[in-house]
Amino acid sequence: MSSAAPRAPNAASASTDSAVVELLTRVASMYYLGDMTQETIAASLGLSRPKVGRLLTQAREAGIVEISVNLHPSLAVPVETEMTARFGLARTILIVDQGDEENVRAQAGRAAVDLLDRSMRDGAIITIGMGRNARAVGVAAGIAAEGLSSRKATIISAMGGAALIGEGLNSNDIASRLGQAFGSSAQGIYAPAYAASEEIRDAYLSSEDVRDTIERARKADIAIVGIGDANNDSLVVKLGLITVAEMGRMRADGAVGDILGSFFNRDGAPIASWIEDRVVGLTGARDLRRIPTVIAVAPEPSKAEAILGALNSGIVHTLITSLSAARRVIELAGTAT
Repeated sequence: MSSAAPRAPNAASASTDSAVVELLTRVASMYYLGDMTQETIAASLGLSRPKVGRLLTQAREAGIVEISVNLHPSLAVPVETEMTARFGLARTILIVDQGDEENVRAQAGRAAVDLLDRSMRDGAIITIGMGRNARAVGVAAGIAAEGLSSRKATIISAMGGAALIGEGLNSNDIASRLGQAFGSSAQGIYAPAYAASEEIRDAYLSSEDVRDTIERARKADIAIVGIGDANNDSLVVKLGLITVAEMGRMRADGAVGDILGSFFNRDGAPIASWIEDRVVGLTGARDLRRIPTVIAVAPEPSKAEAILGALNSGIVHTLITSLSAARRVIELAGTAT
């Protein structure tokens, strides 16, 4: 089922001229809510039909209109049930497949925010990682902020960041977004995500602020993380956090993916402690296992092998992914649905 409804413009469109916003909202309402054709709207408003089409596109880009397609239970339930049972998960949340990876990440982010809004209690500590899927959670929370229940919680970065990261990919930025959306406080780790060596990592940990923040994150009730792959074009390589040679070395040892810098093979066994020992923040192999609820957001089918390794590691309790990614994981695990 698909639906679309005009909504309040987001921050990105707040600076748009008010007359333009009014026109975009009017055209969107006539088309999506009034069930009018573009030709009828054009005649009614004295516009050309191509102009109406462009206005509808602009309304979507400005955040005035949000279109969603829901996954039918007949498709979702059998796969969710098998994933949950096979890997001992608390729950599997599936979203519909889309051709554009940013769109599917946005949908996964909304699913994570919905889950948080239902499960986060006053006094809770939430820790969140870095990367594109974690950013999607923060962005979705910002968009949904007006409809979210405020609560006295603390959102904490799970690891440091990177100077080269832009567009809100750092854990600190994401934690801040979540904190604002839920009316909660936020706390960041002001250090690099990966130090050049274990000794330099230890030097960062000698800072009381960094050490205390990480210690508090270890006591989180909920962790939200992405699942990285072990390819040469992965985000950590593009950002220069891990070199191509280092990634190749880990891949030769069987690495298929990582969570918070903890790499694992397809069976979920840890790989490359020498990389994990450079992480300034929580690690999957040690710290995440102590957190009661770990939510992994990974909707990309291209990450199916990494998702399989993450699930086999036993670190993840809730998985938010796409239908095709889940089917591919099941296929890789030995039984196709």
